Amino acid sequence: MRRADDWDAGSFLKNIAMIEIRAMARRRKPVEFWPNNDYTACIAWLADLCHNMPDASLRRYKFRRMIRRSKYQERPFLHAWRVADPMGREWIIDRLARDGIEWTPPTLTQ
Repeated sequence: MRRADDWDAGSFLKNIAMIEIRAMARRRKPVEFWPNNDYTACIAWLADLCHNMPDASLRRYKFRRMIRRSKYQERPFLHAWRVADPMGREWIIDRLARDGIEWTPPTLTQ
């Protein structure tokens, strides 16, 4: 297993989400189980889930300055984890584990 910080985990997950979204759009069905096989709803859910994730490409730019002096500076993934539903949190942990990435989710009390 390799260890990832919030920035790298977010980047990895955004890339995986893009691959899954493309696959669903082309196949016109969800990658995995989704109620009623509604791939469009699954695509929207996955895009919403990943929208606020930190991205390593932004580590040096404006986003980093925006979070200065806030609780998100220490754990940039905090907001994305906080707003994720239980299924979203499971997706995050599962996708990282599938690729052998060790990452510790932020605690919601931060």
